[in-house]
Amino acid sequence: MNQLTNKSFQQAKSFINNQGRELDKKRYEYHFENGSFDAVLEVLTSYQNEDGGFGHSLEPDLRTTASSAIVTTGAFQIFKEIGVNVDYTIVQKGIEYFLNTYDENEKVWDIIPPEVENAPHAPWWTYEGNRECFGRYLINPRVEIVGYLHDFGGELVSKNWLESLTSDVINYIISREDDLEMHDLLCCSRLAETENIPDIDKLWKKIEQSALKIVAKSPDELNDYVLKPIWLVTTPSSPLLDILRKEVDMNLDFEIKQQGEDGSWSPNFSWGDLHPEVWEIAKKEWQSKFTIDTLNTLNEFGRIEG
Repeated sequence: MNQLTNKSFQQAKSFINNQGRELDKKRYEYHFENGSFDAVLEVLTSYQNEDGGFGHSLEPDLRTTASSAIVTTGAFQIFKEIGVNVDYTIVQKGIEYFLNTYDENEKVWDIIPPEVENAPHAPWWTYEGNRECFGRYLINPRVEIVGYLHDFGGELVSKNWLESLTSDVINYIISREDDLEMHDLLCCSRLAETENIPDIDKLWKKIEQSALKIVAKSPDELNDYVLKPIWLVTTPSSPLLDILRKEVDMNLDFEIKQQGEDGSWSPNFSWGDLHPEVWEIAKKEWQSKFTIDTLNTLNEFGRIEG
């Protein structure tokens, strides 16, 4: 079993401290130096707008300051990562954003707003035609948001309304005959990790069926933009570990070898010829995020020396 050496770990730490986002510095301190989650939340607040949603390039591929559902789900992923709850104002405002932007007619959330076109962004985040590209948002981002409403909604969310919406979401997922697409699958797994979800066994079965078919199974595949096993199995307690143990071990070995000379882990995608100067900024932010994400995962699986 390969290990990230102490020297390599120190190189990663140095990259985060010297070149990383302030958010990722605080995440590093929280996970590895007994830092407080209040420090993480303080930095996250700078990404939050008055409407409660998040923007301001928290998602490096979206440079608009405007709030969006996809960026706000990214903030809630961090809330779960550091173990905060609905008692915090930043979380409550995020829930209110979800409630206020819900499309009652379509029973979905728009993944991005029109304002994305007013700032540089990755080519896959074009607003026009986005609803069709993302399957009318029936899974991404809806499924993930429903999970956060259960996790963090508290008294802010109507119990009857959430139960009805959850039932619609679960039925839609388990009744699909086709396999789940990579990003849809990640949204479903985040919902499945939520407590007190109905038909949880059926949901996990659907996730398992799709995961076994589309998850990367070799190092060669991981050189492309594919579903990494460790994106689904983020900790040893994941229900998917038993069926994906071989793939997870392969992925962990791969990540250890992929660390750059500067100590970072880099994206294996780019914006092509679109906004090359802005892409260099976004790339550095992705490196910052991926480096702390990778360290967290390696640590969860006992793959860091000492």
